[in-house]
Amino acid sequence: RLAPDRAATIAVAIGGLLVVGVLLLIRRSTARQTSAFAPSALRRDKTGAALVFILIAATAQADVIMSAQALNATLKTMEKLTRQAKDDAPAARQEALFQLGAEADGLASIMNLEVESHGMQERELLDLALRRTKELGVRIAYNREKKKGGAFAEYLKEAPRGAHAAPAEFKLLSYGFYQSSGADIAALGAAAAAKTRFLSRYPRFEGNAELRLYLAVDYRDLRRRYAEAHDGANAAKYRRLARAECLHITREYPRTEQADTARQLLRGLEAR
Repeated sequence: RLAPDRAATIAVAIGGLLVVGVLLLIRRSTARQTSAFAPSALRRDKTGAALVFILIAATAQADVIMSAQALNATLKTMEKLTRQAKDDAPAARQEALFQLGAEADGLASIMNLEVESHGMQERELLDLALRRTKELGVRIAYNREKKKGGAFAEYLKEAPRGAHAAPAEFKLLSYGFYQSSGADIAALGAAAAAKTRFLSRYPRFEGNAELRLYLAVDYRDLRRRYAEAHDGANAAKYRRLARAECLHITREYPRTEQADTARQLLRGLEAR
């Protein structure tokens, strides 16, 4: 329904450019020598070659997304939080549940990025992450469209008005958006209503630009479904709502990625 997360290994590109730059510097500095075999030229070549090897090694290391060491640290943290989530004190239990959800979300994002960047190259680590989190009772998946968010849902049951209620509910709404095909009118209507209620309760939440974009897409899809059903009145209604959301995003959140996407949606709405 929207383009997936942009996963770019920027460090690799920068490392590659630095390698090229160092090679050019070596070439120029060597060319200035009166003799190709001068000791200073040889020293410069050796220094430059060492720099190149260091940069290549750093670049290769920068491309590592999911490592056994990092996964082990995350799983240990999740084990600790799982124990704390059984605490008798409500405040401690609620905090542990939210932090467990945050750890699970972060791990799922790393797994997604690993699969997008390297395919199943780290299958053993991915399978280990799925197996251990399942043993801990945490539902997780490395496909963004299948993220579960079980710990966030548990947190909201425990503390519907808790300190982390807004970010927990935002995560669940985000998961629901990406899991939706945008094909069912009733489901789209319910999802749009849930997002509207969230915006009413948390008008200053930091993720509202993203949530409003999700809402605009819901409205756009509702317009399409009603147009397909030859319901002109509702198609026109949701076109107006989608357009209003897009304009709100471009006005309230200018120079953001969400505003750029909203402008694209607007062009699509105006073209029909």
